[in-house]
Amino acid sequence: MLHHDAPRLLPPSITLRRATAADFPAVVEADGRSFGDTYTDEQVDELRAWFDPDRHLLAEDAGEIVGIASSYAFDVTLPGGAPLPVAGVSWVSVAVTHRRRGILRALMAEQHHGFVADGLAASLLTASEGVIYGRFDYGIATEHREVEITRRRAVFRSDVPDPGGVRQVGSEEMRRIAPEIHRRWAAQTPAALSRSDRWWDLHLSDRPWHRSGASGMFHLVHPDGYVSYRIDRTAQTTCRISDMATASDEAYIALWRTLLSLDLVETVFARSLTVAEPLQFLLADPRQVRTVGLYDGVWARVLDVPAVLSGRRYAAEIDVVLDVRDPFLDRGGRFRLRGGPDGAECVGVDTAEAGAPVVGIEMATLGSLLFGGAHAGSLARAGLVHGDDPAVLRHVDTAFRGERPPRHGTEF
Repeated sequence: MLHHDAPRLLPPSITLRRATAADFPAVVEADGRSFGDTYTDEQVDELRAWFDPDRHLLAEDAGEIVGIASSYAFDVTLPGGAPLPVAGVSWVSVAVTHRRRGILRALMAEQHHGFVADGLAASLLTASEGVIYGRFDYGIATEHREVEITRRRAVFRSDVPDPGGVRQVGSEEMRRIAPEIHRRWAAQTPAALSRSDRWWDLHLSDRPWHRSGASGMFHLVHPDGYVSYRIDRTAQTTCRISDMATASDEAYIALWRTLLSLDLVETVFARSLTVAEPLQFLLADPRQVRTVGLYDGVWARVLDVPAVLSGRRYAAEIDVVLDVRDPFLDRGGRFRLRGGPDGAECVGVDTAEAGAPVVGIEMATLGSLLFGGAHAGSLARAGLVHGDDPAVLRHVDTAFRGERPPRHGTEF
């Protein structure tokens, strides 16, 4: 069943419908054309494991699939540790022959009205192009920081302890112990995404096409953390970190000490560190953690303002009326937020209540603030947060900060 009248805005030949199991080969072919990928039979079999017809929405023209939008189910961690069920939007594409006909907008409108009908308070995505999703009121919520470290020059400060406790394990043991460690890491990390058993099985299957010319995966574990990595010898010998989660500072230090002690490795490369990563401050020379790339990670779209803002915690006490503008789904309005480190309440209001200043904000901007990664002050200077009193904006900026930098940790 479709949830919205967006199909009426499409040309008469184009219809929207839910996928069926029989659509899988055509969906894979359409996806490959849009993203410039060709899949082997083995890769197609792997994609089949992820294909849930009920979550795939298709645009069709005379029997041909010309647009796709799908999603995965996740829990995401809000600041303060509460899990929030969300949809992770994926497989989004429109055929090059059918651009500028309203297909993407119709797909996104139908999909997101479905999310609202299902009671979801937010949705997430990772964007192939940065210009697309702001018009659907998504805001950048996390960042990827790529770093390179020359291993022999990365020396820990003399006062940093060596907690020890790291050992090497194979994939079978990793499969048994890593999910529980990851759950503990996710519970303390804003924006961290949950992982299903299917995700773990496919990730640790370590198929040749996952390797990009590097070795198979190796695994190091600590009682409170793990890291998976590959060795790449295509240029200089590089340790490429595939996945890492640490639920204690001791595990973080111990695993990084081990990585930076690998024999026959010249460079350690990590793709998804945060800007305020502790590692650089553990080294005698912080410059050895060299940033070689910085780009957007996950984008967030708020669907239910009271549910989302009531669920998270705040770094300082806050009492403010948010005047939220949502041109895409019309889920905005005025909401009074009262909260702090111990909890929060957010309810809709008709007008500004006595004693509560009003702050205007775009729905996409609220998505950027959701996990505490963006700064309301910077967004205000860009014209995306509005208020008459600069002191109120500074207070909003402080209150929305997370307890640690957000990191989603799982690609989709």
